[in-house]
Amino acid sequence: MPRSVELFAGGGGMALGMRDAGFEHEQLIEREPRPVHVLLANAARNPWLWKAESVVEADVLDWLEDVENLELDDIDLVAGGPPCQPFSISGAHAGHNDVRNMFPSAIETVRRLRPKLFVFENVPGLLRPSFLPYYNYISDQLAIPEVTPRDGESWMEHHARVRRSHSDGLRYHVYRQLVNAADLGVGQERRRVFLVGMRWDIRGADSWSEISPTHSRDSLLRDQWITGEYWERHRLAPEGESPVRLASRIAALRQEKLEFSSLPAWKTTREVLLGLPDPIDDKEHPKVLNHKGIPGARTYKGHTGGLFDWPAKTLKAGVHGVCGGEAMIRFRDGSLRYLTIRESARVQSFPDDYEVPGTRTAAMRVLGNAVAVDVAAAIGSALRAHTGL
Repeated sequence: MPRSVELFAGGGGMALGMRDAGFEHEQLIEREPRPVHVLLANAARNPWLWKAESVVEADVLDWLEDVENLELDDIDLVAGGPPCQPFSISGAHAGHNDVRNMFPSAIETVRRLRPKLFVFENVPGLLRPSFLPYYNYISDQLAIPEVTPRDGESWMEHHARVRRSHSDGLRYHVYRQLVNAADLGVGQERRRVFLVGMRWDIRGADSWSEISPTHSRDSLLRDQWITGEYWERHRLAPEGESPVRLASRIAALRQEKLEFSSLPAWKTTREVLLGLPDPIDDKEHPKVLNHKGIPGARTYKGHTGGLFDWPAKTLKAGVHGVCGGEAMIRFRDGSLRYLTIRESARVQSFPDDYEVPGTRTAAMRVLGNAVAVDVAAAIGSALRAHTGL
């Protein structure tokens, strides 16, 4: 089984997905105690996921100081979601020295472990024009990780030197992919950007076909607003009018100006939560893990909840818990309620036996920061198939 090291492991979304793809975790590094508690709790519940002793509570920089003594030779994959503070062209001269930016630690891990593959996830906001130059710098560093920054060198000066380099040492082919989790069968509209790297000596490293969608928004629009198959399948009367923001798209599909997709429809929140009993307010459900009802859901400007018959809004961590709009269901009759921790875990494609202990605020922060499990699994499986690992 190919071996991996997980950086910034959080509550285990990326780790679970890569485990589903067939990678065995040698180390899972996370500095925050609450996510570490989640990783250890699930190692105890399901020892086949990862060993408790492989979970390391440490900052990646501190962990790197001892990495040469850890017998991590011939690692197949380094993966994780490095936190990265926003960068702009003006005032970003200290970029790679900023203690809040963890990409330098990720790059240093690649340089030291020399893995066959790496996968790093982050928010698509880093592709905005103001941040893109720094993100390109990260990508180019990962391609030639042995060209390290010099003391006092700005990231822009270092980037120019990286681009001029013709180093014959450690090199990677680096590919960028923007993924919407809903396109891969996750019941959530969640867009993330992934940097995928393959060492130059690995089979197939010089090519990479982006992961193709397995599910389609147009198929859901067709099933709901043209054929009505969605409502029939769930034994519901068709809901009133179609969404205004998608009216022109639905009209084009209805008039056959657009070709119908042959892919299955996006999964809705209703479909993701099938089989779960209704939560009980203020009480843990006696038969379902982490399924305590949270009363008091309300709507206000910008926070209207996610439609029950559409994929969930992007689950977010939030500074003070989670924002009301993203972790709230809006039903067909206009009523509202918060997602439970278990429902939120399902929206992130975590398995039902995966425990998220702690307060709701802590649990939602863990889940909101996680990589959707099925997205990580799709990327890991595609990489293994492509390289033959």
